[in-house]
Amino acid sequence: MGDFFEGYTASALRSVLVVLLLLPVAFAFRRFQPLKLKQNWRYILGLFTAALFTWGPLYYAILHAGVGISLTVNYACLIIGALLFGRLFGGERFTKDKAISAALGFVGMCLIFTPGTSSFGWLPLTAAAISGLSIGAVMVCSRQIQYNSTQTTLVLWVTSALASGAMALILQEQMPVIALHIEWLHLVFFSVASVAASWALVRGLKLIDAGAAGLLGLLEIVFGVAFGILLFHERPGILVLFGAIVIILAAAIPYIKDYRTKQGTVA
Repeated sequence: MGDFFEGYTASALRSVLVVLLLLPVAFAFRRFQPLKLKQNWRYILGLFTAALFTWGPLYYAILHAGVGISLTVNYACLIIGALLFGRLFGGERFTKDKAISAALGFVGMCLIFTPGTSSFGWLPLTAAAISGLSIGAVMVCSRQIQYNSTQTTLVLWVTSALASGAMALILQEQMPVIALHIEWLHLVFFSVASVAASWALVRGLKLIDAGAAGLLGLLEIVFGVAFGILLFHERPGILVLFGAIVIILAAAIPYIKDYRTKQGTVA
């Protein structure tokens, strides 16, 4: 997609496409539930607020810093955000293992923010960090909201469309011309992938514990760096790669004990 779309415009258009793709599925399988706003309005508001700082900054970071490092920083802050907001709004305990994990995560961040990455600029990496914290908030709100997986996913993307559209207007982003450009096809592919990814994430958060979800979520870094190298010929430095390894270890620590306790079961 390149810079054909501006960040929040791309996010708003993708969110609308995802909603249009999900609605027929929700109707066909009768997955709609009462909104129960009295119970869920706080979490819906949380999704909207987090969406203001999620997709636009991440899109900007990927364009200006690359896929690998952007997703590495993004996921590091996602873990920190999940720990922080889970403690504040989900009643989750901040254990010793989680404290060690957070400390290692910051070490990994320091390794990534080395002078060797100065060519990326601080603004894209800061944008990736802000986006990661926001995604952590989205995960916590998605776990707390009392809808089925399909309706939760729809609410997530509706709030994303509204928030991103509002930010695009505030920032006066330009709407690209609707024509036979390959970037529009890429946006459609991106939206289809987003349907599967977001529904699977929400469904997973409804079915399995945070430990299993966290371990599986580590693949985002692995695939992000791999795709950056294979598809975009990115060449991250040694310190960046080492920082990514430290972050992977940091994210895994809180869940290793949980897995040992359950003897590796995911149920």
